[in-house]
Amino acid sequence: MGSMIRRILTAAGTVAALALLPVAASAQSGLDARDLTRISNYLNGIDTMQGSFVQVGPDGDLSDGTFYMRRPGRLRFEYVPPNPGLVVADGTWVGVYDIELCTLDRVPLGETPIEILLKDRVNLRTEEAVKSIERAENQLRVTAIDPDDPGAGSITMIFSDNPLELRQWTVTDEQGLVTTVALSETVVNVSLDPKLFFIEEPCRD
Repeated sequence: MGSMIRRILTAAGTVAALALLPVAASAQSGLDARDLTRISNYLNGIDTMQGSFVQVGPDGDLSDGTFYMRRPGRLRFEYVPPNPGLVVADGTWVGVYDIELCTLDRVPLGETPIEILLKDRVNLRTEEAVKSIERAENQLRVTAIDPDDPGAGSITMIFSDNPLELRQWTVTDEQGLVTTVALSETVVNVSLDPKLFFIEEPCRD
């Protein structure tokens, strides 16, 4: 179940955005303290974010919907039917719903790669999580792992470089399965209802 939730927590945007974001083969790799500081400052400047997403799963299936994020620790993915899923992170737990079956599964947020985006204060220079930064034309591709559990998989975040903006992320789980999320129509630091991030028992009357 943990692997399934990790894969669910990797996707958002538009198919067009997915086509635009691959990093060129000529991209340069290496860690740069200035890049790490700049990306950390960008993430720390986001209190809330809202937008649309498209998710590409390990088997190539596509899902789309709306996402909401409030740092620290809060996230919500609302899927468009026929996908019956709903994902809610409340700061401690991640709840994955199947609306049709009225089921709810939970996993600790700290066991999911997306936690790196949701921390109260991000400092990529000191966390020893970032393994590489690749540069391409107006693009930064940052790959990170959990330094306490490097075999648990990785997350690759893709940012536009000028202006710096999170555009996509890809999660590779411990089994090597890959899920990609592309983001579109994002707005930041808007008012969001706290109830969006409550994990409630499914199908309550």
